[in-house]
Amino acid sequence: MIARRRVLFGLVGVAGVGAALRWGGSGLSPEDAIVTIVHKRLGYLSLDEPGVRQFAKDYVAATNISGIKLRLIAALAPIYRRLPTSPANRVARGTRYGEERVVTCYLLSTDFFPSGSDEARTVRYTGLYDPLRACGNPFRRPVLSSNTA
Repeated sequence: MIARRRVLFGLVGVAGVGAALRWGGSGLSPEDAIVTIVHKRLGYLSLDEPGVRQFAKDYVAATNISGIKLRLIAALAPIYRRLPTSPANRVARGTRYGEERVVTCYLLSTDFFPSGSDEARTVRYTGLYDPLRACGNPFRRPVLSSNTA
């Protein structure tokens, strides 16, 4: 029993040291965390990497989001990516709201919905979603007229 605790505490310590080294030494940015969140939640889609990075820059610039939380996610990215998304997991339940905000904004900022929600094609970033922008409806479809007059 005591040996098992020592192993667990040792693993937590190693993870903490690794996170501290990543936090302090590599210049992690909030954009790295946004990219990690998008890739974690939308791993089943083919994403345009430069578009994801541009979205992360635009999103961080446009929203008031905690930089400390984002840097923590970026520092713990290898562990964070492996967290199960099930509601039974307490950590996943605690991060779900923020993840869903980011992923929803990303999908609304891409050509995913206007192109028919096709999961087989590459999703491309078109510009940060703004609900007040004219013609900003992501669910719009082009009108195909077969009327020949």
